[in-house]
Amino acid sequence: MEQVKIIEVGPRDGLQNVASFVPTDKKIQFIKKLAACGIKEMQIGSFVNPRAIPQFSDMDEIVQNVSTLPDISLSTLVPNISGAQKAASRGIRKIIFFFSISKSHNLCNVRQTPQESIKELRQITRTYGGDPDISLQVALATAFGCPFEGDIKTAAVLRAVDNVAACGIKEITLCDTVGLGNPAMIEKKFSACRQRFPEIMFGAHFHNTRGLALANTLRAYDIGIRHFEAATGGLGGCPYAPQSSGNAATEEIVFMFQEMGIITGIDLTKLCGVCRFLKKILPRTNIGGLLLRAGLPKKHKFNFHKQEKIK
Repeated sequence: MEQVKIIEVGPRDGLQNVASFVPTDKKIQFIKKLAACGIKEMQIGSFVNPRAIPQFSDMDEIVQNVSTLPDISLSTLVPNISGAQKAASRGIRKIIFFFSISKSHNLCNVRQTPQESIKELRQITRTYGGDPDISLQVALATAFGCPFEGDIKTAAVLRAVDNVAACGIKEITLCDTVGLGNPAMIEKKFSACRQRFPEIMFGAHFHNTRGLALANTLRAYDIGIRHFEAATGGLGGCPYAPQSSGNAATEEIVFMFQEMGIITGIDLTKLCGVCRFLKKILPRTNIGGLLLRAGLPKKHKFNFHKQEKIK
């Protein structure tokens, strides 16, 4: 039977755009509840300058409290060698370096050109590339469009992947940072990347800004992508990308794949319960989409609106 890997990004991408600071204990509860759903990989935050994103000023305490969770890979995003050093020193064993293909967005987001970001990546791979206990991944933002520059050509995506692959990276995520992608674009760019770089494991990260995240997910699956990043409740958005809104909702992706007979390994009933928890701790944030409004079919033995209160 076919399987997919769903990487939960709610604690990282989901919370980074929440205006008010989420109490650390609530973040820890959020992560632990997600782990209890059977999620096997999760981004728990970013080691960035807390002045840039205050939401992650408590990363040390979060890592200390969740690092012993069993049967799950916990990762963090970093924009530079300093962030990578902090992540590694705190015991993080999967480090995800991110930068934008778009020069304008990269300058706005991390105050560097893409070329300068590649120099940072080279430092990271020289430092940790040979460490058997640490795995490195790269997330390429604005792969399907930029809020400042508009369309990002397939040739530009291929050049970025080529630069990353030259650093020895074997796992790359193409990110639709502001939800500008459509199924035809998804097929074109992923197909071109997989044909040119068959040795690379490509993953997908879609935002639902314009309602196409599920359609894009399905198209990516149809052409062979098996790793998908998503945020429970559809949380998310880039603080430095105008018009950026929520990620593909984990519960909706899991529901779609499970209805298709594709294994995710995630307990959908528990996951919907986590959405209810989010509604409680983020009362001013829009949580969930059509699935949570309609409820799960009876065969799932779950009614979101009548679920017992979660502490």
